[in-house]
Amino acid sequence: MDIGSCCKLISNQDASSVYKHILNGTGETLCGFNTEEKAKIMQWVQYSNKMLEKKMPMDRFAEEINNFLANKTFMVGNSVTLADIAIALAIHNYLRKLHITPEIQWELSSLVRWYNLIQSSNLWTHPQIEFFRRPFYC
Repeated sequence: MDIGSCCKLISNQDASSVYKHILNGTGETLCGFNTEEKAKIMQWVQYSNKMLEKKMPMDRFAEEINNFLANKTFMVGNSVTLADIAIALAIHNYLRKLHITPEIQWELSSLVRWYNLIQSSNLWTHPQIEFFRRPFYC
């Protein structure tokens, strides 16, 4: 599958950012390094589409993503891929509308950590969501 096919599964606004990233020569890894990563990326993109089509409750989706990311930095591989962008887009409105308390942020800590990483990337074009900062204890 080529990058154009991958991008069609993502919103038009963010697909243009992905294309721009590729044109700058730094986006060749967005669809994975090998066949296995490409397949996993497409599975996550399709999974995000199910959520966007309201085929699963958003709180369950958030909990599943949080559990998946408990010991991972990215959805697939060791860098941002289309899987990360697609899942972040799918969960963006839920996080934006959710009244995030420190307790909820703690319950979804892996998701929040990952989402902050994705929204700080140069691929992210949606408004950023502010989360509570954890104090550092000595």
